[in-house]
Amino acid sequence: MSTLLSFEQFLEQNLVVPAETLENARLLQQEQFTPLPALLVRMGALSEEVLYQQMALHSGMPLVGDDDLHAAQAAFQTTVNQWGLLPHWCQAQGLILWQQEDSNIVHCAAKEVIAANVREVLRLKSPSAISLKYSLIRPSSFEAFYAALERREPKMAMSGDVMHLRELAEEGPIIELVNTVLSQAVTRRASDIHVEPGEYEFAIRLRVDGVMQDLSRFPLDKFDATVCRIKILSQLDIAERRLPQDGRMTARVNSEVFDVRVSVLPSAMGESVVMRLLRQDRKPYHLEDLGMMPDHAALFKRWIKMPNGIVLVTGPTGSGKTTTLYTALDIGNDGLNKIITVEDPVEYRLQGISQIQVNADIGFTFASALRSILRHDPDVVLIGEIRDQETASIAVQSALTGHLVFSTLHTNSAAGAVTRLVDMGIEPFLLGSSLKGVMAQRLVRCLCEECAQPVEINQEAHRILLEGVKHWKEKLVKQPQLRQPVGCRTCNHTGFAGRVAIYELFEVDATLQHQILSHASEADIVKYLRESQVRSLRDDGMLKVWQGITTVEEVLSLAGA
Repeated sequence: MSTLLSFEQFLEQNLVVPAETLENARLLQQEQFTPLPALLVRMGALSEEVLYQQMALHSGMPLVGDDDLHAAQAAFQTTVNQWGLLPHWCQAQGLILWQQEDSNIVHCAAKEVIAANVREVLRLKSPSAISLKYSLIRPSSFEAFYAALERREPKMAMSGDVMHLRELAEEGPIIELVNTVLSQAVTRRASDIHVEPGEYEFAIRLRVDGVMQDLSRFPLDKFDATVCRIKILSQLDIAERRLPQDGRMTARVNSEVFDVRVSVLPSAMGESVVMRLLRQDRKPYHLEDLGMMPDHAALFKRWIKMPNGIVLVTGPTGSGKTTTLYTALDIGNDGLNKIITVEDPVEYRLQGISQIQVNADIGFTFASALRSILRHDPDVVLIGEIRDQETASIAVQSALTGHLVFSTLHTNSAAGAVTRLVDMGIEPFLLGSSLKGVMAQRLVRCLCEECAQPVEINQEAHRILLEGVKHWKEKLVKQPQLRQPVGCRTCNHTGFAGRVAIYELFEVDATLQHQILSHASEADIVKYLRESQVRSLRDDGMLKVWQGITTVEEVLSLAGA
């Protein structure tokens, strides 16, 4: 067993694959984004049988034979039923589970090393007296197992149309098209790539700094092959065009490694595809990097160090809530606390933190995951989103029993979080005792540092600006540095490059607790916050206008007039 070596190094050291062949495969991998073992088999460098024998030697896991799988057919269905799993979920994860008679060992055979979040699901689902024994299985045996399970013969060939589509997707022009789109999206700092079919052509559009931009348009005869290529890379079913599909792939673009979340949705013109780009090597953020002013940062850090309670971050989809919470976990992850997250999906991998992904297909929801993880003695819990009354109730009970709970909530304002939870059915006396702090946020575009120029704004904008900063300009910022967007090559002639958050934070004090208990309306809570000089989203944005970070128009478009 050579776990200290990567599998590539293991193959090279044991002379299974010549160093020159491995180097050629690595170069080809950067173009095709195909896992290296699969690429070596495709190149003919080694057979599937030899590949999996070497994987077994490297990992120390046994290789399951066909005879063992034949005996496991009946036991598989019994095991997944007892665990509350669905066969198609196991198949999608590349797993086969079965328990031998009169044994407390459950065999878990997989086509490749199982992801940490899948292992966590299996661990949580398995009875306490059960031990999991992991092993490897060849893809051909895996496919034959599920084909026999469904009482059908393995498909030796695809239909003509699908086979032709796969051949087109593997050809150079389509591979180059997809690779070029990924490269240009990274160069333009895009967060999402949209592939949208039309009547005579299909469009590639990018979301950059929250705004859609056209990238290019291509003839419609390349559309199906392009979507097929994306599906192949994401391990989706290329023959299924009637149902939505979600997948994931890893791509190396311009020397950077990205996790790419892929969503395929049938539309009237064809399948629409959205790819979200997530950098794997995300560096820990600091609150100041996100745009928090010193007073907000000090308050938020105090919340992070609290022993218990609920801290909520509110805002619409795409407003940076998850990034803010990940930053809070980075700050609070001092090695002295047990931190567990429940997310849908897990966006970034965090060192030293247990991250669990929910899966509604098998009944593994936020609520069921929370009930399980509370038995794992966490100090800090992050809930990706409070969506229903059951999740909200468990979050409140967790806070009242000594846990610090971070979560997000979809509301239009910070004050709206209080009334939303009461509307969900949380008793006001429980909410008043458990809720410690609420934050609302939005993302505004930053002016491009290369081309932004000083400006004198008009009288109305100047009045709005002064109204927003009057309580804080002396304490937080000095002289105004107002600027306007111009446009250059760096910012693709938009005048903006990057985004920064604007915040509204308030702590639940004795007065707010009384308002919660007395069922105060959102308007009453907002009135008290303004009387207490809690800075609104708009006012926080105006401070960033004062500093020359963004513009009055940009803030008003997101935080209201």
